Amino acid sequence: MKLKHKTILLITTALLALTALSVCFAHTDSNTSRVDFPKQLESYKDPEDASILAIIRSRIKEHPFNVVATLIFFAAIIHTMLVSFFHNWAFKFEHRYEELKKEGLRDKSSQSMMAGVCHLLGEVEAVFGIWAIALAVAIASFFNWHTFVSYVNNLHYTEPLFIVVVMTIASSRPILKLFELLMWRIVNFFGGTLEAWWLIILIFAPLLGSLVTEPAAMTIAAFLLSDKFYILKPSNRLKYATLALLFVNVSVGGSLTNFASPPILMVAGPWGWDSQFMLLTFGFKSIAAIILCTIVYFILFRKDLSDLKETYEDYRYKRHIQHRFISKKELESNFDDLEKLVDKRVGFTSELNAYSVILKENIKELAALKLTEEEQAKYDISNAIDEKFEGIKIEEFNRTIPGLMPNKDETQIFDANWDAREDRVPKWIMLVNILFLIWTVFNSHEPVLFLSGFLFYLGFYQVTAFYQNRMDLKPALLVAFFIGGLMVHGGLQGWWIAPLLANLPELGLNITSIVLTAFNDNAAITYLSTLVTDFPDTLKYAIVTGAITGGGLTVIANSPNPVGQSILKKHFEKGVSSLQLLKFALLPTFITGLIFFLTR
Repeated sequence: MKLKHKTILLITTALLALTALSVCFAHTDSNTSRVDFPKQLESYKDPEDASILAIIRSRIKEHPFNVVATLIFFAAIIHTMLVSFFHNWAFKFEHRYEELKKEGLRDKSSQSMMAGVCHLLGEVEAVFGIWAIALAVAIASFFNWHTFVSYVNNLHYTEPLFIVVVMTIASSRPILKLFELLMWRIVNFFGGTLEAWWLIILIFAPLLGSLVTEPAAMTIAAFLLSDKFYILKPSNRLKYATLALLFVNVSVGGSLTNFASPPILMVAGPWGWDSQFMLLTFGFKSIAAIILCTIVYFILFRKDLSDLKETYEDYRYKRHIQHRFISKKELESNFDDLEKLVDKRVGFTSELNAYSVILKENIKELAALKLTEEEQAKYDISNAIDEKFEGIKIEEFNRTIPGLMPNKDETQIFDANWDAREDRVPKWIMLVNILFLIWTVFNSHEPVLFLSGFLFYLGFYQVTAFYQNRMDLKPALLVAFFIGGLMVHGGLQGWWIAPLLANLPELGLNITSIVLTAFNDNAAITYLSTLVTDFPDTLKYAIVTGAITGGGLTVIANSPNPVGQSILKKHFEKGVSSLQLLKFALLPTFITGLIFFLTR
């Protein structure tokens, strides 16, 4: 193990030990059945005219558990920064385990347990959920189990549920084909080049977020980038630049309405911000920021994009040839006929069946030697062997020579390229999928309604399955798990975040909001600002612009980011590095922040 890996392991162990130590000390506090948890921000007895540091110290003294919750929260943040190292460890364990299997020291069908654990620890969407276990233990130790249960029950999980539904529908084949068709027309207007695809996806899709919500826009943009851009295997720096720019643009692109962006959703009601206000106050600034950031990165990485031109042309030509000369349906029919013709000439199936009869009879003879006469007389041994043998025979024949099996015995064969097919989707199916998406967005605050709509959608999906892709709920569920875990931790960070927000000047508040957003979901930042009484309009603008500006700095900065990361991480061999993402997100974040500040 390299030195840096040992250092990382040491840091993780130290954080766990620190958490456990904090819990042990905390356990000396009273253990009541009913506890005011989390402590309401307005109930703190803060010293008057005190500094931010003095307020924080006072709150720690008044409620010591604050330190424990924040230590665990920052441990989870550090863990998110280390996911790429866990991925590296997982690959090393897998490689070593494969060597052991070749040497006959491990079962060939087994898997490395350590590799599985490292893969779990390397899933950024699982990090906050994993550390929520440590938080649960800490709360139960400091107070009691009922306190933790009561706390998580009082959280509102509408957003994670909404993420599952909207991400599933928005990633459906009819929706993706519709927006691909729309963008294809725009791209063709500009020459159909790779550069045009890159620019249109990174500008048009984020702005679409103000209509279909940011999670849906992120889903659409990420799938299109995966299919049109990342498949070409761009340089590592262009991969990260594109991902960082996507995160920043989507965070900004949802600010043209009051319902599409999570951080704006948190303040729209309490502050009375409607869509007209958002469009007039943020509209042209957001559009200008997205266009300018994308053009700047286009100029900076033009050579990297240019290096992909030949690969892109080869890819386009290959797809054109495949589409023009190869018909999947015709080839399937021809191969079916060919298999039957070859079998008729060489008698392949007959030979296999004859040999299988001999094999079955040999098994029966062995059973007759091993079993007593009483057992043979009492039980139908021959029928038992026939039943089991025929089942295995059909299964194996389907695996090796499925085309020669009788129709009644054929099973559905998994088509690995099914989701990549280019068959057209009927327009009416696209329209119905759009209506389901609109229903979900329109009722985004009503779980009963959008979940009911999702049940109807699942039925429609089954009816139109031939025109759909396979439904993969794993990315949506992982993202929802990530958001839910972040909510559990973020709900206990107001004790130190709120004093910071309430005691800073406009520019300081804006910068602080950007920085805090990198370490906490920006919706949590804006939510905490609604708890500050008599908040001036200038500070409201500063906190919200800071939150949406910093939404691309890390995966945890904005709730749609895990959606994009989940879809695109397969193109990053060692997982998405948080430090590299932060590095390439700094410039567009600075440009966006400057535009919002200068036009305030």
